[in-house]
Amino acid sequence: MKDNHEIEQALLSKLVNKPKEYYDNHQTLREGLFTSKYNKAIYRWIDAEYQEGGKFDLLKCIQDISKYKELKGDTGIDYNVIMVVNDALGYMHEATTLIQALTNSFKKSSVKDLCQNILSNIDAVDVDDSVTKIEQELNQLSTNENGGIVEMIDHLKGAIAMIEKNSLSSGLSGVPSGFNNIDKFTGGWQPQDLIIVGGASSMGKTSFALALSFNAALYGFNSVVFSYEMSVNQLVSRLLSCETMIDNRYLIKGTLTADEWSSIQAAQGKIEKMPLYIDECSDTSLRYLLNRIRQYVITKNAKIVMIDYLQLVSNPMSGRSREQEVSVITRSLKNIAKELDITVIALSQLSRGVEKNPGSRPMLSNLRESGEIEQAADAVVFVYRPEYYGHTHDEEGKSTEGKAEIIFAKGRNIGIGSKWLNWTSYLTKFSEEIDGNDFY
Repeated sequence: MKDNHEIEQALLSKLVNKPKEYYDNHQTLREGLFTSKYNKAIYRWIDAEYQEGGKFDLLKCIQDISKYKELKGDTGIDYNVIMVVNDALGYMHEATTLIQALTNSFKKSSVKDLCQNILSNIDAVDVDDSVTKIEQELNQLSTNENGGIVEMIDHLKGAIAMIEKNSLSSGLSGVPSGFNNIDKFTGGWQPQDLIIVGGASSMGKTSFALALSFNAALYGFNSVVFSYEMSVNQLVSRLLSCETMIDNRYLIKGTLTADEWSSIQAAQGKIEKMPLYIDECSDTSLRYLLNRIRQYVITKNAKIVMIDYLQLVSNPMSGRSREQEVSVITRSLKNIAKELDITVIALSQLSRGVEKNPGSRPMLSNLRESGEIEQAADAVVFVYRPEYYGHTHDEEGKSTEGKAEIIFAKGRNIGIGSKWLNWTSYLTKFSEEIDGNDFY
């Protein structure tokens, strides 16, 4: 083939004479692939006809296209349509080959136009806006839109392979939480899942999520904590406090005994070998967060990501409410969990209305900007300490002092329910009693 015009003509011939080629490749077809004004018009007509379930008719095609504003009165329509119908090249090449050739040409032209546009406006446009536009344009160009229909046999093979793998895992198919009762309920945190951890102020949701990350790393799963509110030193101090059982206040003051210093050194040796990373976010933008997550997955093989917390991530959108902004952030976190095959745990604030609930017990409607958060999440987990609100006994008369209820208010694949953990206030530590021993 000599040039793009011939390739375009051959592809249109393929689409006209074999409707199956259109339906098999519709995800990668678009008007922008065609450069000739005639070929653009013919493709637009073919696309519209197939969308309506119609069939190609030579006379109708010529009549309809001759009415297009940009070609009205053009005497070359008949010739070009007839050439498309009779194009022998359309029979010599596969449609996918022709589309790929035009796509490559389209990408080269688009990158060239993008570069020229950026260079010509570099002094007039904000640098951050330019970078964002470049990333968006390039990401759109690199996106693979070619998704064929997956047969049921392929779905079954994947599902059975997953079941076989899980059957060998002693009931724990995902990333362990480190809490036996919770792991029995969930089977471990699953890849591609978005877990929302909510709780009222001072409930300990950060400590709980930090424990999940710490325990995952303890089991060898590379973990990343993105902290918007607390510094790295504060988080590490909490880890040391929980590991050594030394009150965090004494760690901050440095009033430690020789034995306590020995405990700290032992904890240091253990923690520094763990695949746990803490990122003290220097930028609150969603773009920064998503890029950093990808970086940790690529360079550190991260399997679980914790974000503290959702409402501190920013994604300013002109004319959009904060609730709509949070919806985009939440959906983006779910999408990146699927894209990278990782588990994402995001903390979320609760509205003040939680205090009006019976016993101040949290519900899904208490999630701040709750609409999309609830919809996108695979699981919503609440941390609830009845003792904080003066409720020292549950409905069965059992003591709730020093206890925390971990409420699974939504579980797409695990159902709903709750589990109890011990809570040590001066250590801000969660633990559970198994055979008389406490575990972090």
